[in-house]
Amino acid sequence: MVFIGSRSRLFEFREDFIKDTGLPNVEDNLQLYMQYVTARFSDQNHKLLVDLLNEMRELQKNVKKL
Repeated sequence: MVFIGSRSRLFEFREDFIKDTGLPNVEDNLQLYMQYVTARFSDQNHKLLVDLLNEMRELQKNVKKL
């Protein structure tokens, strides 16, 4: 199945932002929120790439044993 379209994940971290910053809402601090979201997505991507790299290293070790 082909994935067509995407849903907006802009406000996925709304509650975390309010809790982490202590600011009352996102709407009045949208520029700061955008930086927060960018940092969170960057962190998720980094963790994913590190996990994939570790799995590739393990796979390489197993292939060498064959």
